[in-house]
Amino acid sequence: MRHCDGAWLDSRLALFHRYFVPSVGRLGVPTVLLCSTASAERVAAATAGLAWCTVEEQDDWRGGWSGAPDQMVTRLDSDDALHDGWFAALEAAAGGFEAYCTRSFLRFHPATRSLYARSRRLPSPLAAFPGGRNPYAFDHTELGGRYRTLMIPGCYLLQVVHGGNLSNRAPSWRHFPLRTSLARLAPFGVEP
Repeated sequence: MRHCDGAWLDSRLALFHRYFVPSVGRLGVPTVLLCSTASAERVAAATAGLAWCTVEEQDDWRGGWSGAPDQMVTRLDSDDALHDGWFAALEAAAGGFEAYCTRSFLRFHPATRSLYARSRRLPSPLAAFPGGRNPYAFDHTELGGRYRTLMIPGCYLLQVVHGGNLSNRAPSWRHFPLRTSLARLAPFGVEP
């Protein structure tokens, strides 16, 4: 129920404005923020100046929101950033798949100014779905078993380590042994 906590929501909105907005806003794509009924009004007020951004209420995590049949829908968390080449990579990918995923991603730790590269066996949280398919119907780790999936090589997702939820705790060397150059942040629209 943290989405009902105003202080927590304000901290997430600060991350959204610091990382997501400069990254995704420059790509010129419409963005839908799925929010609980309890948080939607506050989020809508905080994003009112973003013409490319709309708020939809969805109380169930799996929910039922879908895009238009002619849309390619990409799932992304509000505290993440997106590589400027993601949509070109999707366009270049072979058609006929129900989901397009990545295994690799970057994690940025602002407190230490460290950037780590990771590749995993299962799909990363970044995925795209043709036909406007509901992007949150299944957890990202299940996508390969649920859909005809194409894995697109490369790091197109940037997670920001802030400790505010399970997936954004500071990485350990055991899980993120590959520290990489901060220059890799540029295609994400993020300043170190």
